[in-house]
Amino acid sequence: MIKLLLVLFLVTSIYASDSKKASGIFNLIVKEITKKENSSVYLHKGIESIEKYPGNLKIVTECKDADIIILSTTRDIPKECNKKLLFGSRYSHLKNPNVIGAFFWQKGRPNILFYQKRLNTHHIKLNSSFNRYIEE
Repeated sequence: MIKLLLVLFLVTSIYASDSKKASGIFNLIVKEITKKENSSVYLHKGIESIEKYPGNLKIVTECKDADIIILSTTRDIPKECNKKLLFGSRYSHLKNPNVIGAFFWQKGRPNILFYQKRLNTHHIKLNSSFNRYIEE
């Protein structure tokens, strides 16, 4: 019984740690994209790691109040959201030409990807520390 509880505790701790890391990465990305310390974020269909650990992000309930939209799916995006900055949480979200970049897990590792042309369309200039995440 004690072994089972220990295993359960370890699994929970690892998952919570990944959620905190993901939330921290989303915080850095949003701050860099919006150039604001406390950005308003709309979570389309919810992103658990950000909801649990929002950090400096102000979670809003409507697109119109947001500086940026973080997508968990590209389905059913409200029309008013398409006029905002869209950022994906899956690699497949980059198929949508309105999505400027994505943060996703691949093979157990975090990945960040931006497309330069999409950043240019929105007049976004990222800090040089993000250069390795930008593709032409």
